[in-house]
Amino acid sequence: MSLLLKLSSLLFGGITWLRGWLYDRRILRTYRSSISVVSVGNITAGGNGKTPLCLFVAHELAKRGRKPVILSRGYGGRTRGPHRVSSADTADLVGDEPILMARDGFPVYVARRRVAGAKCIEKDVAGDVIVLDDGLQHRALYRDVEIVSIFAGTERSIVDFLKGELLPLGMFRENRRRALQRASLIVVSQRKVMTPEALPPVDERILRLLPDGSSVFRSYLEPGKVVRMDTNDVVAPEEVCAFAAIANPEGFFQSLESLGFVIRKRFSFPDHHAYTNQELEETFAGCPGVAFVCTAKDAVKLHSMSADVRARVAVMHVSARVVPTDAFMAQIVRKIQR
Repeated sequence: MSLLLKLSSLLFGGITWLRGWLYDRRILRTYRSSISVVSVGNITAGGNGKTPLCLFVAHELAKRGRKPVILSRGYGGRTRGPHRVSSADTADLVGDEPILMARDGFPVYVARRRVAGAKCIEKDVAGDVIVLDDGLQHRALYRDVEIVSIFAGTERSIVDFLKGELLPLGMFRENRRRALQRASLIVVSQRKVMTPEALPPVDERILRLLPDGSSVFRSYLEPGKVVRMDTNDVVAPEEVCAFAAIANPEGFFQSLESLGFVIRKRFSFPDHHAYTNQELEETFAGCPGVAFVCTAKDAVKLHSMSADVRARVAVMHVSARVVPTDAFMAQIVRKIQR
């Protein structure tokens, strides 16, 4: 099995190298939109905090007088797009993350082919800057800013990054060095609720692997409220059960505990998992009389559930912060103005 994984990883590496070489030599074409593009992506598979980071960038651009539009692949959804997300859309149609981002008030477009999505945004005159979600490996669309998010919130995530092994042997989607060389800005994320004062410095082992002169920033999650799904009432810290279908659920559980909640039981599901009413009822039966808390990303998939299920659920809201914010945004604004 180990030999098979190594061979598969070598094959995967060869394919990604060839594809990157073709783009680098401009043999494969890159479309340059009439609208500035800020890409937020990552090198490794799994959660790297891209969605909260996309929303942070969009909010900060809006504060500076820009009109951001988010362009997503719509992972987990059926539609190929281009399609503008509306309030009538469901997670199984457009994916859970696009619905979550649209609820923040931004225009969100879903398109498997990002170039087609960008052209649709241009045609609709939907905004003046595209925030491209999970865009690092989608090189057919030119980007003015390339933000690479690195998750370093656990020792395991740091070790995986240091190994640099390609899928399926490791976690990397492409060669680490080549990908980092394309980065305009690097954000090292903790992906859990904490205060800026508690934010640790970037691990020296990671810094040694970054290209000379890299612009490196740090990110953490800022707590919002925990509110009941059916009434929107705020929930005070108490004993709860918690469930999540995200790439790194441990960060969610730790964040919930940092707010003063005591977790009786934890339930982890695969990332982007499509819940069923029966499945949740069976899960809830294991914690009688106790409220359940999930992430906002999970909550967008629960609105079609029964009233009994929704009544048991509270939602923890968080938002990403990048520090130092002004320096981070100054680089982005300068690049898109150019």
